[in-house]
Amino acid sequence: PKRRAEAPAGTGGNAAKGAPAVRAAASALSMPDLPGDRGMGGGEDDTLWRINPDEFNRRFRHVACAALVREKIDEDAGHLLLSILEITRTHETKVNEERSTPVSEADILANICGGGTRAEIDQMKGVLGRLVADTSELISCVGETHGGANYCVNMRRIVDLIRIKEVEAVVRERFGGPACRIFRLLLLKRNLEQKQIAEMAMIPIKDTRELLYKLLKAEYVQIQEVARTTDHAPSRTFYLWRVELLQVVEQVGRDLYRATSNLRARLIHELSQERETLTLLEHAQDKIANGGKSAVTLTAEQRRNLVRMRTIATRLESSLLRLDELVLIFNVM
Repeated sequence: PKRRAEAPAGTGGNAAKGAPAVRAAASALSMPDLPGDRGMGGGEDDTLWRINPDEFNRRFRHVACAALVREKIDEDAGHLLLSILEITRTHETKVNEERSTPVSEADILANICGGGTRAEIDQMKGVLGRLVADTSELISCVGETHGGANYCVNMRRIVDLIRIKEVEAVVRERFGGPACRIFRLLLLKRNLEQKQIAEMAMIPIKDTRELLYKLLKAEYVQIQEVARTTDHAPSRTFYLWRVELLQVVEQVGRDLYRATSNLRARLIHELSQERETLTLLEHAQDKIANGGKSAVTLTAEQRRNLVRMRTIATRLESSLLRLDELVLIFNVM
């Protein structure tokens, strides 16, 4: 039989602050009873432990959803949404569930307020009302029971908003603010002609054409021909531009994997450049760990190269951590 150690419930507001969420997720370990695991350590009850990646990803997804709501509305809204997801977490069967299971207003308030005062309860009711009324459809009301109205979190919608935010940041970084304005316009309006885009985005037609074809080359936008006649003559054909979010997400996901691979290759290359110096330092540390004394003499050039390598390695590792977060958003959540 398989035994599983679930991470403790009640991460609440602490999880919304980032690092505590990682500590909460760290308890998500599974203990499979694998063939031949008994007696490996000489005992009858030896257990092999392993990481439960699905639980990690689920909790990181919840934290990301709460962070977006906190940024979009306020701190209380992010805390409330995380509390709802904590209540419904055990009912999720997949990491990328589209919606949480419905939970009653009474259960939400009991979990977040506990024995709070009437003023605190009324405040949380107001926050819940703002979440439901938000035009982004973060939370939906799905009927009523004896515990009051039932609510569910539209996790797929929130994840899409997170992805749109990150894609817009990528477009702005690669192609500039006007291109980001065009991209956002096509997300909202779907099919538009080049002239309409130029007028609505308030960008000269020449610049609009150039930016559209740059975005098309990078596969962030698509163009569709709508011919008015069977001969498909350009003068009698509409050329409509649009954004297919799913394809853009897949493209950005591929770009992220490629960038991660390039950064790792660069990090390995930088470390290999100073392999001799690093080997000397490792041997010295081993001697010190074993109770001995060791002094390593480095030349001035070796010291300069070591400082340079450490600086580059720190920057590359920091970039890899950020890319890892984005890979989770675009390829897992």
